[in-house]
Amino acid sequence: MQKSLIAAARIGGAVVLALQLCVGACAAPLEADIQRKVREATFEVVLPKPAQESVTYDKPWQELIPYQLRSDKYVSIGTAFAIGPNQYATAMHVLIAAFGDSRGEPMLRDADGRLYPIAQITKGSIDQDFAVFTLAKQPDRSAFLELNDKPELNETVYAVGNALGEGVVMREGNYTSDTPEDESGRWKWMRFSAPISGGNSGGPLIDVKGSVIGLVRAMRTSENTLNIAVPAALVKSAPDHLVSVDSRAVAGFAVFDKTRSGRFKTDITAPKSFAELSVAYMKAADEFNTAQLRGLLADNANETFPRGSGSERLLHGLYERSAPAIVVQNGNGNWIFTQPSYTRLDLGREGWQDSANFKGYLVFHRHKPNNVNQAKWYSDAQMAREVVLKASPATIHINAENAKIVSMGAPTEDTLFTDSWGRVWQVRAWHITTWFGSDWLVEFDLPVPDGTVGFESRVSTLGRDFQIERMKLLTGFFAASYEGKLSQWDRFLSQRPLLPKPLAASVLHIDFGRSFAFDDRRLAFSYGPELQKIDQDGRLRLDFAFTRDAADAQLGIAGIVAYNADEKTEIDVFRHGTPAEAGSEAAKTEWRKRLHHAHPYDSVALTANDRQMISTIYGVADTQPAPDVLYTFQYRAETGTPQDRMKAKLDLLMQQAKVNER
Repeated sequence: MQKSLIAAARIGGAVVLALQLCVGACAAPLEADIQRKVREATFEVVLPKPAQESVTYDKPWQELIPYQLRSDKYVSIGTAFAIGPNQYATAMHVLIAAFGDSRGEPMLRDADGRLYPIAQITKGSIDQDFAVFTLAKQPDRSAFLELNDKPELNETVYAVGNALGEGVVMREGNYTSDTPEDESGRWKWMRFSAPISGGNSGGPLIDVKGSVIGLVRAMRTSENTLNIAVPAALVKSAPDHLVSVDSRAVAGFAVFDKTRSGRFKTDITAPKSFAELSVAYMKAADEFNTAQLRGLLADNANETFPRGSGSERLLHGLYERSAPAIVVQNGNGNWIFTQPSYTRLDLGREGWQDSANFKGYLVFHRHKPNNVNQAKWYSDAQMAREVVLKASPATIHINAENAKIVSMGAPTEDTLFTDSWGRVWQVRAWHITTWFGSDWLVEFDLPVPDGTVGFESRVSTLGRDFQIERMKLLTGFFAASYEGKLSQWDRFLSQRPLLPKPLAASVLHIDFGRSFAFDDRRLAFSYGPELQKIDQDGRLRLDFAFTRDAADAQLGIAGIVAYNADEKTEIDVFRHGTPAEAGSEAAKTEWRKRLHHAHPYDSVALTANDRQMISTIYGVADTQPAPDVLYTFQYRAETGTPQDRMKAKLDLLMQQAKVNER
């Protein structure tokens, strides 16, 4: 019988917890003495439940689950068994699952509920998936199982395990065959037909005499496959005082399809305590994975954005939307903006979250609700997350009832990170500890005037540092405009430590009711209310372009769009670079029009998208030598606005305009 108690729940973009409990079949028909010995030698591997979960729910959901599970102070994560005096074995993946777990270290528990902390891991293999260890305190009963390293094919076998807290069960089947390990066939796994459930991991696979022929490793993935065990011969012949790792790993990165293969090979001396092994292995794994990722980028440095001919089109354009996009390489080798398909979540009070999945990351734009203080929105990650959680429709289904997470508390870590383009990210990491799991939610927030844009991911403790390094690198491929009401811009610009490099030099000056001015040394212009009302509800969007010169790549402001809803007017100033040689014919045709100040860049109004628009190019037409950069100035108004009025408005915009680059 199977009971599904808790389904995976996505809360604010993060999978919170999942649990499947299985109840085992009837005891296997082994001789009574053998059964007794096997039971005495077999233990649950358990972790303590946290005294308090790090998340808060809208109801005490624990009261909804069965009493046995609710009252147990520990959670079963696998099985272990004795193979000699103070010598025990389990699957290495059972121990690895607890590396860095904030709930505590794994312990063994016998049938009477007595607990035995692990003392030292004496040998093992990560890739062959076994560990041998000692206990700090010996059980009163000293039964242990012999290792049989020469089993017979097709013999009857019994899979022994704790069935996730429901007691030790023994289930019958056959040792059917061997199968080479996937990478290079350096050893063979055992395949067997005895049924197992999740809690069997690390338990013994025994013959009719009660001798161990294998260590249960993995459950079948379909009805047509068999379960997998580690041969006892591997455990028996492994060198003492060593935990080895020797496996092939493939590194990739979300923005392109290139990969880098490498061998993760290290020997960790033993014996080591669980904590010592945990630290040593996680450090080695993080260092290897980080080196592989950096090596992948180094191998492709000459063709990775913003370098290489494939970057040229993008470097000659700009991104004009506040919803984030990711810079990715397409099948032709060109780097392009790709924008995921967003789903909107209403946060109330004109607040919303647009979010989408991009290769395992939740990419988002969170528009702050009007009733939330802007400075608090940037500084209080707990509050901002709770706004999203409150609005989220996601719930955890428990025994025909629903529970909802309402808070994750303050982040465990909250730091600043400046990306390769000079943008300042707020890196928030929550260590999520529940009864049934311990991992991290890592969020990269980029403050913008109307809220935040960014991305987040749920990561395990094992590999956490590497995943954060990967996310830091991904910020260099993240594109978004900065947009908001002028009142929001005014408050945003006061957050000096959070401003991106292009805004750090006070390029914007807003004097409500009097003037608006922009000056980034390349471009300067200003205007007063006679051109457009300058009030707190007016909107401003700054668009950015990635550029590269002989010395460096940089992010610069390439578009200024000011809109006033009351007047239905818009002021646009855009910077355009010479089209790339590989650029489209349409882009090159448009560039020639700008050089010649041809229509629609001739100060003659036209109707476009149900509005009147008038445009001009700064400077003199057909200047020689031809400039590398041109600036377009535009004014938009309601349909039907006469030419003379449109031209007068454009002239007002141009009066204080000055361009200092060619």
